[in-house]
Amino acid sequence: MEIRAARESELEQVVELNCMAFNPNQHERYWQYVRGDSSYRLSQTRVVIVNDMVVSTLRVWERRIRIGASLVTMGGIGGVCTHSKYRGVGYASALMRQTIDYLQTTSCDLGVLFTIIPETFYHRFGWTSFPLSGFQIKFNHATSSESQSVPQVRAFNVETDLDTVASIHDLANAQQSGTVSRTRAYWDMEPSRIRGILPTVVVHRNGDIIGYLNYQIDGKCAEVLEVGYIPDYPEVLDTLVSHLLQVSKTEGVAEITGVFSPQHPFVERLIARCNTELTHTTDTAMMLYAVSLPVLLRRLVVGWESLIAASEQTFPSLAVKFPTINNQQAVLRYDGNGTIQVINDTSNSVDLDFNEEEFWQLLFGEISWDQVNLDTPVSNEISEFLAILFPKCDVIFWYPDRY
Repeated sequence: MEIRAARESELEQVVELNCMAFNPNQHERYWQYVRGDSSYRLSQTRVVIVNDMVVSTLRVWERRIRIGASLVTMGGIGGVCTHSKYRGVGYASALMRQTIDYLQTTSCDLGVLFTIIPETFYHRFGWTSFPLSGFQIKFNHATSSESQSVPQVRAFNVETDLDTVASIHDLANAQQSGTVSRTRAYWDMEPSRIRGILPTVVVHRNGDIIGYLNYQIDGKCAEVLEVGYIPDYPEVLDTLVSHLLQVSKTEGVAEITGVFSPQHPFVERLIARCNTELTHTTDTAMMLYAVSLPVLLRRLVVGWESLIAASEQTFPSLAVKFPTINNQQAVLRYDGNGTIQVINDTSNSVDLDFNEEEFWQLLFGEISWDQVNLDTPVSNEISEFLAILFPKCDVIFWYPDRY
């Protein structure tokens, strides 16, 4: 057994293995994941070789993701599969373990994957589930409030609209924890297009695009994939809701769903217009791994210091040790004068005893500090300090960014 980066001559085997494992009719799709991705490098395709044959493979997608307002480098793991004749031997397990070593060599701070198999397989290698909030709304056009005509909504045109839509996405998500930073090349690359990153419709005012909506109708279900709008124009959401309700009525839709926060202003307007109750849903496919915990936390220091400065509160010097994550330890030290450091020295630090699931939820903002279940209480002073660093916010990973 040999585990390494794929060679050019082995890519056809990799594509065939993906077709065998996931979809036999998507040969061109899997080739586009390689040929159509301007960020692709051969080293991102990891393979297990036995007797000169690719028996197991996965793909690493290098992206940047927001934790709070900070950007960190992530290695997205996708396409994990093993040839049917070689399953149950441990090749995929060995590949997953070796891929962490690879991520460390590429300076990735965070590993992210979306599993379509039971999460227990990845739990064995230290990956932690990160549940994403979603919603489901029963749609009955007979009870929904009347939709007004929405002439300012039109179909998205890739030739004329993409630059503006990309700018709106950046503006709308600059402070949105959990979102992927999309470069202009990211919008253009074929894998993004295959996954449906382009909006369905845009809203324009006096010829200027001020918002967009990405959705798809699948049978009786309308799935909202992404909403974007210029923050100065929140009324655009009412226009987008009216459009979606009109389409849903025409298409005979029975429910509207999405994998993003039910507290999103678009969802709140949608509930009001549908005159119905919302069902909260949870998507547990997302999983996280700290490739380098100290480095990951250092990426957040500037944002933390800004929160302390904005609070105008004063605190003495203190040091707290985060829970052990993926067999790594890190200490946050505050000097009492506005400066935070992440260090390895655990002496004279206070232990923060809570589990890995809550660590990730706290880091991204899915829960606030006062929602953490501590095994051992900390002083009020430390608790007040950490409450400033870890406020609650809605976490969104827009569905088209999955791989």
